[in-house]
Amino acid sequence: MLVRDFKVSDGLRYTSDFLDLLPDKCLDERCQSPTEMTEILTSLRCSNPRCPTKIAQRVIAIMSMLGVKDFGPARANSFVSKFGVKNPLAVFGYVPSDDGAIGEGVNIDISTRIYDQIQSKKSFTLWEYVRVANLPFIQTSALHLFGDFDSIEEAYAKLEAGGIGYIKNKLNIKKSTPVKQQFADIDVEPEDISIRALKIYESLVAFKSDLYWGIQFVDIIPTHKEGMVTLRAVCSDQVGTPFKTKADFYATVNNLYKDMHVEFLSSVTKSIDYLVWAGASESDARVTNKVMKVRSYNETYKERTASGKATQEEHEIPIISASMFLGILQDITKRKGG
Repeated sequence: MLVRDFKVSDGLRYTSDFLDLLPDKCLDERCQSPTEMTEILTSLRCSNPRCPTKIAQRVIAIMSMLGVKDFGPARANSFVSKFGVKNPLAVFGYVPSDDGAIGEGVNIDISTRIYDQIQSKKSFTLWEYVRVANLPFIQTSALHLFGDFDSIEEAYAKLEAGGIGYIKNKLNIKKSTPVKQQFADIDVEPEDISIRALKIYESLVAFKSDLYWGIQFVDIIPTHKEGMVTLRAVCSDQVGTPFKTKADFYATVNNLYKDMHVEFLSSVTKSIDYLVWAGASESDARVTNKVMKVRSYNETYKERTASGKATQEEHEIPIISASMFLGILQDITKRKGG
């Protein structure tokens, strides 16, 4: 509900002093779109999905995920203002030699360092590209919805053909919510609606053009082509030397070998191939919940193997440090003749 509408419909329930505190327009002078209240009336937000503040926040999130240094909130906002950015994926298309400094008050040397970092970290699988775009409601769903595709056109063809039901099935959403009046224009039976699936679908439709336009500036890794080796790994909070952050480790690993890709997942499951943890080679690393969970999995696997109950799908999950993991990748490449 827009704030101005709220003041009309519910204004008599509140004092004028309180209502005066609620801004009718976005506080970002570059935007000035109407503000709206969340569904449960607990917070305010700008109604414009391309509000410069929102775009800058998504740029910051992208740079944080990639581990790009020297590109914080001030420079992100300056970048958005200088180039009139409406799509945060434009950061992948920035070229200092053509565009000049990345923002007002940023010299060309710093701009070039930022550019070099981005260029070294712009290889993704399709689902990673969608995740890094930082679309509303999409982050944790990107793998399930785009993981089977190397082509964004093929992925969207499936998505648009199947609609909300397709998203529900891919995400294994069981519980549905009755359709409210604001969703009445959507051509779907009420019992088939999931609010979560609906929000994901709306977000993917609203930002489809962003993803299609931005993909020209990144390198999509075709994980489904013949000869491609794909591994699944989870990282603990510390991965070990020489990497200070997980983001640096992720980017380094997936820019090493053309025919190998590691899917770095956020949660430990029995299906992962490795857990990367600094403690595998450094004694002072903290034992995290992820480490304890994998150790528990491995103990259970050993017991089931000893009793002859282990299935072919079960396996021990090696716990290794970052340097050990790089060595394993190198060995796999040598065996492949890469």
